[in-house]
Amino acid sequence: MTGLRQLRYFLQVADSGSYRRAAERLAVSQPALSLRIKALEESVGVELFERSSRGVTLTSAGEAFQRGARQVLRDLDLAISSARLADQQESGTLTIAFNELAGQQPLVGRCLALFRASFPKVAVHMSEMGRAEQQNALQRGAIDAGFHYRVPKEGDAPGHHVLERQDFLLVLPEDHPLATAPAVRLEDLNGEPMVCLRRDVNAETYDSIMGGLGPVKPRIVVEASSDAAMLSLVSEGLGVAIMLAARRRGGWQGLVLRPIEGLALSKQFVLAWNPHSRSAPLAKFRALVQRAAQTLAEGQGE
Repeated sequence: MTGLRQLRYFLQVADSGSYRRAAERLAVSQPALSLRIKALEESVGVELFERSSRGVTLTSAGEAFQRGARQVLRDLDLAISSARLADQQESGTLTIAFNELAGQQPLVGRCLALFRASFPKVAVHMSEMGRAEQQNALQRGAIDAGFHYRVPKEGDAPGHHVLERQDFLLVLPEDHPLATAPAVRLEDLNGEPMVCLRRDVNAETYDSIMGGLGPVKPRIVVEASSDAAMLSLVSEGLGVAIMLAARRRGGWQGLVLRPIEGLALSKQFVLAWNPHSRSAPLAKFRALVQRAAQTLAEGQGE
């Protein structure tokens, strides 16, 4: 059975590129480390390293195992953090809101599940609502916190924590002529059939995209009422769309995403709360979310 110590030894060898340097950093003997790695390879059933006189490098199987090993250790770190925050006697209520896109982000579901497991006596209520509705509900005290996207701002405003920053990209069918290019120029969209989100659904997003296009005039063929409707219409070949490169339920099957040269638009994925709140469950939830976001960022930076 593969243990956590073996994973840490494996990652140290992978990072060091040398058994000798890895052994020094781990404070173990080189022969003992070699035996550990050999046992790990036998347990996994594949060779993880290519050995040479210059050191060791990862095989393709080793690279895949490295990604999985790092994720295991990140998940363990998050579980430990949630356990340290846990209080079986903490009670009360926590009401969390999220908009359509935020609700599809794995971070939200993971944090809610961990919080419920760590604080079983806290009643957690969830509600789907847009950003403007969330802001109003926070002011009224109807919700404790909300996940949503907003236009970028410098740093964390009072009552906001930035979890992730995501860019707007061009979404188009796999068989579209522009799909073969590594990037699309802004002028390529002139006259191009386009699907967009109705302004009354999200005026901030609509105005940002239309303003970013400047003199470029795509041909708007459909104004959709949701992200899901936009994806469906693009999949059917009715047009291209400019959308946030955020995770979506069901993924991007049958579609490709391309950066748009000349269009620098992004949004911040944030957790918002009432900065005047003295709720103990909210303080614990915020700490858990911030730690989970940090873990996610560390994984993306590798």
